[in-house]
Amino acid sequence: MDEPDIKEIFNRTVASGKIYDLSQAMDAAMPVYPYHVPYTLSLNRRHGDPHPGPRAGASSFANDVIVMSSHTATHIDALGHFSRCGKVHGGAPAQEIEGARGLVRLDVAEIGPIWRRAVLLDVAGYRNVDALDPAAEIGAQELQAVADAQRVSVEARDVVLVRTGWSKHWRNREMYNGNCGGLPGPNVEGAQWLIDRGAAMVGSDTPAFEVIPSQNDSVHAMLLVDHSIHIIENLNLEALAAGRTYSFLFVGLPLRMAGATGSPLRPIAIA
Repeated sequence: MDEPDIKEIFNRTVASGKIYDLSQAMDAAMPVYPYHVPYTLSLNRRHGDPHPGPRAGASSFANDVIVMSSHTATHIDALGHFSRCGKVHGGAPAQEIEGARGLVRLDVAEIGPIWRRAVLLDVAGYRNVDALDPAAEIGAQELQAVADAQRVSVEARDVVLVRTGWSKHWRNREMYNGNCGGLPGPNVEGAQWLIDRGAAMVGSDTPAFEVIPSQNDSVHAMLLVDHSIHIIENLNLEALAAGRTYSFLFVGLPLRMAGATGSPLRPIAIA
């Protein structure tokens, strides 16, 4: 992936320097997509637990154990996360990149720091609703209409974020995970619109990015396998939408977890 000119992007996108946190907080009550390991955090050591010998200044410490999937809360998908007909991006059989300690390539450690121009396409705002209905499709014509209404353009190598308003269901696990009729998101034509405009990465405020139930193709396979476009899910886009901030600098740092199919992410927008 071509690296952007950082200074040029900063000068084009940052005016006031206002920062928006685009992540969802991680806790035991949050929804986790049912295909992934549940999130748990517990204290492995508590303050005052026995220690082999006194500590200076009567000090003590606590630490914790965390169990989670790399696709928990706000996260980014590595290219090796998906396959099509048994083959991953580049055409290799999926089994060739799977090792005893995770993926041997196309893992999340290959992504690197993200620093790019980004565009928010507020579909829920365009429809004048708090949130789209379950299984609501977002097609190419609507994405273009939203961009036109917001007076923004999607340029090659941009990060494109699609707001459905789904964050309002964050504390309702069944609804948020699509168990009450599905999930809103881009359909195949909507995904092709993003591909045709050269998006480098895409993201949304849902756990699956694409419309669920899926239509006649897998949007994930189209993006990750066919076109090496990374997907960011479970974003919190409410503050951006409230501020009508549609173009900005997107900064995200995936964890360098060798072998992982994804990584938790705490992205920010700087406008």
